Amino acid sequence: MPSTDRLVESARGPAISVRHPPRGDARGKLAAQVAWRIEDDIVRAGWPVGAVIGSEPTLIERYKVSRAVFREAVRIVEHHQVATMRRGPSGGLIVRAPDEVAVTTALGVYLEYVGVTIESILRARFIMESLAATLAPARITEDGIRTLREIISRREEADPTEFGSHHQLHHAIAAATGNPVLVLFVDVLNSLTFRYAAHQYATTRSSASPARRAQVAEEVHRNHAAIAEAVIGGDAARAQHLAAVHLEAMYEWMTAPTAADGSDRAGYEGTAASERTAMSERTAMSERTAMSERTAISEGTVAGEGPVARAGGRRIRPRAPGLGSGPGGTMPAGKLAETVAGRIRDDVARDGVPVGVVIGSESELLARYGVSRAVLREAVRLLEYHSVAQMRRGPGGGLVVTEPDPAATVEATALYLEYSQASVDDLRIVRDALELSCVDILIERRGPELTARLSALLDADAGETPGPVDAGHHLHMELARLTGNEALASFVRVLTAIWRRHVDSSRPTPAVGGGEPAADGCGQPVCEARTAHRAIIDAIIAGDRGLARHRMRRHLEALSDWSR
Repeated sequence: MPSTDRLVESARGPAISVRHPPRGDARGKLAAQVAWRIEDDIVRAGWPVGAVIGSEPTLIERYKVSRAVFREAVRIVEHHQVATMRRGPSGGLIVRAPDEVAVTTALGVYLEYVGVTIESILRARFIMESLAATLAPARITEDGIRTLREIISRREEADPTEFGSHHQLHHAIAAATGNPVLVLFVDVLNSLTFRYAAHQYATTRSSASPARRAQVAEEVHRNHAAIAEAVIGGDAARAQHLAAVHLEAMYEWMTAPTAADGSDRAGYEGTAASERTAMSERTAMSERTAMSERTAISEGTVAGEGPVARAGGRRIRPRAPGLGSGPGGTMPAGKLAETVAGRIRDDVARDGVPVGVVIGSESELLARYGVSRAVLREAVRLLEYHSVAQMRRGPGGGLVVTEPDPAATVEATALYLEYSQASVDDLRIVRDALELSCVDILIERRGPELTARLSALLDADAGETPGPVDAGHHLHMELARLTGNEALASFVRVLTAIWRRHVDSSRPTPAVGGGEPAADGCGQPVCEARTAHRAIIDAIIAGDRGLARHRMRRHLEALSDWSR
């Protein structure tokens, strides 16, 4: 895929360095430590795709572990798509080029656990794809132009609401930006949209009349073509406007009530496109998604607090395709253990199995999934690595559902971005867009309860004693969490963690304010961050969107300067 191409450093600045050894609970798991060492050796060697880094006996000797531990470590490395083990006389551990499947899986597992809704997904898509449409016209290459025109030249004969053409076009526009962070998030959101579409309104699609389906197909094709030509022609304003209209129409199609005969779904793209402006589209989507998100604060169920469905929102529920599958439901080729792990993961998410519940003994799972004991145990180890489930031994034991670990998402994303050579600017551009959008949503949702939470957040920020590289990052993650949008909160959390990793690796022992603490005990960057936080939150509470965005933008610029 274009998102995994090695990108030219000089075009986008130096690549980020984000590899960290396992921390916390993972530190005590020998296989995870060995997996990290293998991956780190590959990264340091320049990720030589196709190279054999050693046979099994050679690597067991190099890393000083047992065969069982080594093989478990290899399963983790293979799951991350960093390398794969080839058996036979000329075999060994072969470096491979990763794709997005591991990251999509990790993000999807966590988002489904926290109860992500289609409203949250579509709002996040609106933010990410508007950014892509704005950046792509200035960055698209001749190859990118050919790709877009090839996609448009394929007149979709299948139902366009299957989202195959949507995924191809939206991926291609994101890829044209040359920003692997943006490409990744657009593809993750597309994948989750597809999962919702495949399950939630299959009946609507099948009940729509042939004439209506043909009309929608024509409208989708026409608007796709218009977006593509705006990008190709370098018209960023028009591309962003058309993308906004297109995504608003998708929102209408996927969330509006269905007519009894399925023939007149609430307005699709053709009737809206000629009449709306980009600002009115953004306002319309903001009002609708804010309504479904607003109840999260009053009920105490904000993003990151557990698998609670939001009032007025529809949770993503898996059907047949796994998280690693794309439009069309096909899974990439892989080990049987990974396939089984994906099936178990989907079954847990689909059935809403609570944390702590035993979903089956080993013998029951063997019968249910029809695999050997060796394959099942490998699958369980992968589930344990992602903290999806854990095998409990002894009487009354079995596979127990656990709470997914956000650290697995960060690790998978960090590896992918390391390979993609994402730059500091790539990370900054996407993070800025996300955090400015969080400001918008908080202003939409402001009220007495949100004001109280924001005030408490400021008090906590003032009482913290973070290091210079923290500079109040925790407050940024909490602001994202208070939006009630699970997708945005997760993306901000991941990028914040990766940003801190980059700063750690580039400035391991930075000075704070020249080493002299301020009168209140904090260094200059921390004190300035706290002052900026208070100013941002004051503007949010006052409902001053322009001032809040201005202050957040200046604060993010300062964070980038401190990190250099």
